[in-house]
Amino acid sequence: MRSTMIKPPLLLASPHRLPFLTGSLGLGSTAAWWLSALVQIHAGSIKAIAPAMPASLLHGPAMLFLGFTPFVFGFLLTVIPRWMSYPDLAWQHYAPVGVLLALGVTCAQIGLWSAQPLLLLGGLAILGGGWSLGLLFLAQLLLVNRRDGKPPCWHAASALSALALGLLALLCAIGFVITIDPRWLRWSNLLAINGFLLPVFLTVAHRMVPFFARMVVTDYQPWRPDWLLAAIWAMLGLRLLGEEFVQATTLALGSTGLALMTSVMAFKWWPRDPAPGLLKALLWGFLWAPAGFALSALDACGWALGRAPLHALLIGFAGSMLVAMVTRVTQGHSGRPLAMFGLAWAAFAGIQLAAVMRIWAALRTEDSAILLLAAGAFLFGLAPWLVRNALVYSRPRIDGRPG
Repeated sequence: MRSTMIKPPLLLASPHRLPFLTGSLGLGSTAAWWLSALVQIHAGSIKAIAPAMPASLLHGPAMLFLGFTPFVFGFLLTVIPRWMSYPDLAWQHYAPVGVLLALGVTCAQIGLWSAQPLLLLGGLAILGGGWSLGLLFLAQLLLVNRRDGKPPCWHAASALSALALGLLALLCAIGFVITIDPRWLRWSNLLAINGFLLPVFLTVAHRMVPFFARMVVTDYQPWRPDWLLAAIWAMLGLRLLGEEFVQATTLALGSTGLALMTSVMAFKWWPRDPAPGLLKALLWGFLWAPAGFALSALDACGWALGRAPLHALLIGFAGSMLVAMVTRVTQGHSGRPLAMFGLAWAAFAGIQLAAVMRIWAALRTEDSAILLLAAGAFLFGLAPWLVRNALVYSRPRIDGRPG
């Protein structure tokens, strides 16, 4: 429960404030670092942390761990207690998590920009400490839920499973920085994508999209069967095995299953009555999931689509859902209307453009000029939205309520 004895600092007044601020700064900084690297690559030089760690290898883990991860923790620390009908976490519990995440991301960002492997390593290690602590606190809630005899909260269990695999992916990334062995990087990428980021966003969408639609659409009938979470994990497991052991049939089967399931989810969730812009953004962003998984299945069947399927899922699906969900939390928890505003729509449009451009670049054998355009659309589309949100997290709620 929240402590009423000691008033927390503003950035620790609610579980999402400091992690979302960290994510805003981390995602913007990483996107700017990657754009600067692409400029150098386009000019014929190579930007690298060390000779065996060029930016082209590091930008994926940097985006996932330094950009997306703080947002994931800010969201889950806020909603998982509510999913199980418990009070919000006491600020003394989530504060160490947020502080360690902030310190880790900041240190790792300095390492990226200054090309100092030890700073990058130290930042990732500190991030791992915050990650472990957050996972421990949330896992304790699951144990309390079971001890209290409540029904299982499968969404919380799914999200925590993804966090556990994500921590393993982070440890593999640390192993790569220490050993420069590319096998560690490969394992990190496989686990971070198929074991962490995709299951987190699919789980949260499964829980939140029907819930939000029921609140804002007349006579809406939510659809989110629990068995679907198990099926999603099974198909993601097939994708992971197919990629690790280079089994095209297994990868195609898992991707096809996910393309079909997410298509059904989108159809079932689509409102038949007028819906507000925020729900439309969530649903439009979710459409990238069946598209990305379908592209992955085609690639496994021999269509040679390169990195197009991956970026349809990571930029198109995860990026779009991030903008919509972070906007929903930021607006609601700052006393503002639950609506997409101008900068949020600009960020959403920038993500769509970046995803399309990145897919085009993949189909053009990684054309460096198109890569530059994609990275520019991503950074300059998101930057004003990130800055505006950072200011919101740094100020009290406009309705005067605590939190």
